[in-house]
Amino acid sequence: MQRKPIQQSLFNLNTFNHAVRDVKLYICRVVQDSGLSREQAMDKVNELAKAYGVRLIKGNGNGVSMETWEKWLNPADETRVPPLKALPLICAALETLEPLRPLVELAGGRLVDEQDARLLDWAKAYHRAKNARQEMKKLEEGI
Repeated sequence: MQRKPIQQSLFNLNTFNHAVRDVKLYICRVVQDSGLSREQAMDKVNELAKAYGVRLIKGNGNGVSMETWEKWLNPADETRVPPLKALPLICAALETLEPLRPLVELAGGRLVDEQDARLLDWAKAYHRAKNARQEMKKLEEGI
């Protein structure tokens, strides 16, 4: 089922302005909670970028430098942000989708884990079966 896009009001502009900062805050928090140093986290991102042939920076560089990585993780600097193609690599390297949460929620969605997704699939199947039983009962009454 296709979901309608959510029309944001002009009063939500503050949320849009803070989305970049919030993504950077989530990345910082995930790096801190990962047990990895910032350098180790950056190395994992660079390894994935190399493995999948994703160029993360302009120019002749082969990966993100520590200087660039620190700028990406600095929530106060909204001018230097990880490029869109870096976000899936960051999530994969840190084994979480949490850095995407601010963007998903801003678009009107919800980030769910595997357990929640399975529960949602079960609930949908349950309701399809319940509706089918009700339809069968109506048809049976007409026989």
